[in-house]
Amino acid sequence: MRPSIQLLILLLLGSAFIGIMLIPVSIIFQILFIVVYFVLVVVISFSIILERRSSTDTMLWIFLICFVPIIGYFFYIYSGQLSRQGLLFQNKRKKANKVFQEQEPEDYDHLPLKPQQKRVYNIIQSYAETPLRTENQVNILTNGYEAFPKIMEKLKQATSFIHMEYYLFNSDETGEDIITILINKAQEGVKVRLLYDSAGSIKLKKRDIKRMRQAGVEVHEFLPLASGLLTQTFNFRNHRKIIVIDNEMAFVGGMNIGDEYRGISQDHPDWRDTHTIIQGKAIKDLHLIFLVDWWYIANEYLVDQYSNQPVVNPKESNTMLQVVPSGPHNEHQIMRDVYTTLVNSAEHSVKIATPYFIPSREIHTALRIAAQRGVEVTLLIPKQSDSWLAYYAGHSYFPELLEDGINIYLYEKDFMHHKIMIIDDETASVGTANMDVRSFYLNFEVNIILYDGTPVQDLTRNYHSDLEKSQQVMLDTFSKRKNSAKFKEAFARLFSPLL
Repeated sequence: MRPSIQLLILLLLGSAFIGIMLIPVSIIFQILFIVVYFVLVVVISFSIILERRSSTDTMLWIFLICFVPIIGYFFYIYSGQLSRQGLLFQNKRKKANKVFQEQEPEDYDHLPLKPQQKRVYNIIQSYAETPLRTENQVNILTNGYEAFPKIMEKLKQATSFIHMEYYLFNSDETGEDIITILINKAQEGVKVRLLYDSAGSIKLKKRDIKRMRQAGVEVHEFLPLASGLLTQTFNFRNHRKIIVIDNEMAFVGGMNIGDEYRGISQDHPDWRDTHTIIQGKAIKDLHLIFLVDWWYIANEYLVDQYSNQPVVNPKESNTMLQVVPSGPHNEHQIMRDVYTTLVNSAEHSVKIATPYFIPSREIHTALRIAAQRGVEVTLLIPKQSDSWLAYYAGHSYFPELLEDGINIYLYEKDFMHHKIMIIDDETASVGTANMDVRSFYLNFEVNIILYDGTPVQDLTRNYHSDLEKSQQVMLDTFSKRKNSAKFKEAFARLFSPLL
């Protein structure tokens, strides 16, 4: 159903409700309003049934539509519809397909991967069309104290271009330091482009945007909130964090631009996160993601100008990797399926760290089956959370996971924000996608999959270090939690498909 028709139905639904409840009219008009009201509810319910979603999700949405039609339909058209198969992002899907299908993959006589790694590679190659990159130097940055000095140093060294896109960019001390560097580089003649998410960067002040533009920095807002209600896009966000500098260096990971990520916030002095520095051919794939996003938002096609520029090869390689972009414009739920394939490929161990744990049905099942077939599955999430619904919805899965032998730890030293999955200590995922429905269906995300090498070893070592700062959840203790907590979990879990 087209967005314009959905908005018309919402308007008619509201008008009918007002006619029934608030306007004193004759019995004939009241009957007319009631008939229109219920016909619209039936039409909406039928359109939901026609979508390819699970029976549970379908019944949840129909329940909301029937009992709170106006509120339920409002939330549906702005968050619940399967728009990735529909109309909202047709233009972006065409642009992404054009760019990635035209790229020449690396030529291999044979894939230098283990059989279980080839399963992951095949899914990514099939869905995302990004190749395996064999010549890469990847360094793991374990917190803001490591990451931001490196980011600022490399930004200052830029001579040709700086391309950045961020979900969250704050006008705080860290933001000011980055803005100053970008302004200085633009005034030196470096081409600087910044793409920021409208919702995530709501604390980025207009005066700072104006300062950057006046200095020559090209700045664009991703899916502005101001027009989001009309276009039905305000709930779809760009959650990516990418920097590409001179085709020599790229950064990607969990850290946004803000004092908490840097570790200088009074509220979060020990913020735990993971970021990466990448050198090598994988930079091209990260850069293409930025260039497609820029083309979509700024309507400026720069792919030919930049994609043909050579990427500086590292002095030595320490890993193979694939870049995984995903978003609501995709025909498949790429990140969900990559995560599921990673879990299914495990032979010995699965290590997961995520700040928000609201698994899809596929991942929930994959984790339990992995544990049942003897794989050691460990889940690490923060003890504190900034989302009440996400916190209790995540905890609602604990009893069944614990009963299947899955190890669950709560990170106690400040907030943990990184998104890590390590399989058999040989394959690892790190990037921007949480293990929740929002990352799988609503956000534009980007992860990198590392196959063997020093970065995987570093991530594994850091993961064990994080466990030492965490408290293990035991089934017998957790089962004795208060009934009030159980009620909150049950209530929050009802909304898992919407979070």
